[in-house]
Amino acid sequence: MNVIDRIIENKKVTLTQTKKQKPLEKLKEEAIDIVSTKTKLFRFQEKLKNKTTQLIAEYKPASPSKGNISTLKAEDVIPIYDKNNVDMMSILTEETYFKSNLKNFNIANNLTNKPLLRKDFIIDEYMIYEAAVNNASGILLISGICPNIEEYLNISRNLGLDAVVECHTLEDIESVVDYNPEIIGINNRNLDDFTINLKTTKELKKYVPNYLISESGVKTIEDAKKLKEYGADGILIGTSILQNNTEKEIEKFIENLINVLKK
Repeated sequence: MNVIDRIIENKKVTLTQTKKQKPLEKLKEEAIDIVSTKTKLFRFQEKLKNKTTQLIAEYKPASPSKGNISTLKAEDVIPIYDKNNVDMMSILTEETYFKSNLKNFNIANNLTNKPLLRKDFIIDEYMIYEAAVNNASGILLISGICPNIEEYLNISRNLGLDAVVECHTLEDIESVVDYNPEIIGINNRNLDDFTINLKTTKELKKYVPNYLISESGVKTIEDAKKLKEYGADGILIGTSILQNNTEKEIEKFIENLINVLKK
């Protein structure tokens, strides 16, 4: 069993426990009530309409490929992101391998008004309604892991959530393109062996029908510049930001990113 399989199996166990505490029907009622009061829906799409490449800064304390990334807490990082003009944010909510959770998502919600993506391994519709209840602007649906992209896209749309449909190959895109996903995330990392190739974005760009967010692999400012040149509407960056040790270093890295992406 590889790492991704272990994450999925663990997620199934934790979801079983969560559902005992709050059944799906109760969660659905809460989500619908919250959505009915929202005035700002599909916020990721609104941002991606801008002519400049959007910077999506991510919070993740750890990852399977890197191990521990940062000891900074969400309450330390989100205010830095907020005041330094990142366009949107992505918050990991997977607990075992990424060492984050929905509590961190809620901390972020309390510290910024910018659009927030719930990034997790969504394997059950329960997690989409959970994202809505926690005031997410968007969710991640991973091709090959999400059990029903079409159904989950429709649920997301009905809740006013943007869904970033993550793909890594042309076959992934072909498997979802008939559902007309508004946003496709091209993961430059191969989830089978965790190798990275930024040209994955370049090679797949022409097959993406609408907006494209490039994910994973940005180590330098030059990497971000390449992905912009490849045609990414947005670039999601986490590890390279969080590996900076101080607030000033993070701010400088973000400043350099913005200078490249907004030219």
